[in-house]
Amino acid sequence: MGKITTLRRFVQVISFVVIVYGGIIFQQQIDTPLLPFVKAPEEFESEGREVLPGPEYKQVLDTYAPIKSCRLLREKGMFRGCFLHFLSESITWATPLKYFLPHLFLFVAACFFFGRFWCGWICPLGFISDVLTMIRRSLGLRHIKLPEAFQEGLAKFKYILLSFIILISLAIAIPILPMTLRKEMFIPGCQMCPGRFVFPFFAGETPTAYGFYSPTLTFFSSLGLLFLSIFFMGFFVRRFWCRICPSGAFISLFNVGGAITKEKDVQKCTRCGTCERVCVMQNKKVYEERVNEDVSNAECILCLRCVDSCPQDDCLKVKFLGNKIFKSKFK
Repeated sequence: MGKITTLRRFVQVISFVVIVYGGIIFQQQIDTPLLPFVKAPEEFESEGREVLPGPEYKQVLDTYAPIKSCRLLREKGMFRGCFLHFLSESITWATPLKYFLPHLFLFVAACFFFGRFWCGWICPLGFISDVLTMIRRSLGLRHIKLPEAFQEGLAKFKYILLSFIILISLAIAIPILPMTLRKEMFIPGCQMCPGRFVFPFFAGETPTAYGFYSPTLTFFSSLGLLFLSIFFMGFFVRRFWCRICPSGAFISLFNVGGAITKEKDVQKCTRCGTCERVCVMQNKKVYEERVNEDVSNAECILCLRCVDSCPQDDCLKVKFLGNKIFKSKFK
């Protein structure tokens, strides 16, 4: 394991502990007027919480992480939830801009400065996916490589899934829909997210029950179980969930043109193929690029295994705001 990967593992472990158990570590909420608390309208407070019941937000920070940080961690979690959860609720509740914009600004800044570094180094679900991979390797089992056409389809599907969640949130906001239907569709991203089961398990909480007593709840619950199965398929397919994660789709919009860039010296590249073989996302951009120096792209989760594994000194490098922070054959 290279030095960059060793550093990444350390950051992943610390991030997992802080995000999942932040409430236990800090034991108090940290509120600030710069990030106002966003509260549901009375109709949703009184009638719209049956699908995903739980106590009031008691997490440490009154804001939302770019990556998966579940509201169902309750008082043990560091963040009130993921930003996709916040966006979905804000659309549904028609949150006033004075409450919405501070959280949006923080999200945009976090994504601009770090892009999908959040996915590769910080996300708790991403870390669990990597642990599944380590277990598989310890058993001497090979991973499954997805067909290229299927891989390309997954890359597009995550944007479709993100759009679907936003459209459902808009539909819930329409007052002409019956309240019964609106509350059954409430927070669609949460209902379909594998974290709905995974995070409560690590926090010692009881996972929210899946509902099958209406066609709408049956649909969302079935999707949730499907995505949970896909998440655990990560044992065989490296970072399988990350390839369709709607939060990752959101962050990927900042992966090109942000503060972090990945560059390749095409003159030093020997086409050994190491970068392609080690990529957990089956991303071929670094290997195939023959002209442009910048090899940043939306599908890269910035785990930097390609940089860590490249045998050519300074062939691959990572820069933050134009300053080199990592390079191949990192010493």
